[in-house]
Amino acid sequence: MSSEQNKLVIKHQEELVKTFFSLDDERLGMKHFRYTVDDYFNADSSIRPTGSASPVNVDGIYGQWVMAENSDPDKRILYLHGGGYAIGTIRGYLSLTSQIAEKTGCSILLIDYSLAPELKFPHGVNDSKKAFLWMLNNGPNGSGKCTKSYISGDSAGGGLSLGVTLALKDDNSELPNAVIPLSPWAELDPVSETYDTNADIDPYISKDAIAAFRDLYIKDESDLINPYASPVYGNYEGFPPLLIQVGGREVLLDDSKKVAESAESSGCDVKLEVWDDMVHVFHGYAPFLPEANEALDAIADFISDK
Repeated sequence: MSSEQNKLVIKHQEELVKTFFSLDDERLGMKHFRYTVDDYFNADSSIRPTGSASPVNVDGIYGQWVMAENSDPDKRILYLHGGGYAIGTIRGYLSLTSQIAEKTGCSILLIDYSLAPELKFPHGVNDSKKAFLWMLNNGPNGSGKCTKSYISGDSAGGGLSLGVTLALKDDNSELPNAVIPLSPWAELDPVSETYDTNADIDPYISKDAIAAFRDLYIKDESDLINPYASPVYGNYEGFPPLLIQVGGREVLLDDSKKVAESAESSGCDVKLEVWDDMVHVFHGYAPFLPEANEALDAIADFISDK
């Protein structure tokens, strides 16, 4: 049985969905969504940024270095925020990334990658690739080679963490030591069984919402099976160690299972963790949600020897 705090998180997500659809003027829609999503993790006053965050020019991309007191400037995580490739901001992710920094002892590079519909696929992938290659030789203290590098992200950012690593692998670029997608959206088309089986227990994501954001992101149907956009179609041979965490309530649950199955069949070191009764990107409710704290501890354990 999940914690009492999880009941409040579920209620928070239900209320946030109501807020999303409280304005029906199409002229305000995307702006309203982008403001509202910054409240995604605000289920309790204890959920707030800790440590420090400082702006940085990531080869022309706006970013922030998020640090905890124990952050090693030479151990770096590129973090790619969620939001369906169309919404989500750095500000809304300072709390989650500061928790990750504290748990892992890493420095987190959080970037403002290009969003649809203004800039469609593959702009976000290209930005993320540029940011990772920059991060290899630049840290919070200035230029300098990192000793360990990782890529993580959630939801669309989780799919992006997979897609950009596949792109780096195909280009024979240096790869991260590990990849950690959280609740990844890894198949643009909402065709998996859990869109139906979990429809009544996922308080936030729906098949219709996924279809709408899919249409904002892609230029044509051929993008639907491009592995950089839909990583379920990727070749995971030679892929870095992979930890996937997903909530048991999620309509996106099958996306994680499909990626894990494909990666394992290709010989990738992959670990899939399905967290019972958890919602989409439950990690961001740390430190309020006990299960979120446990999941972040598991991430720290996973990368400790990678």
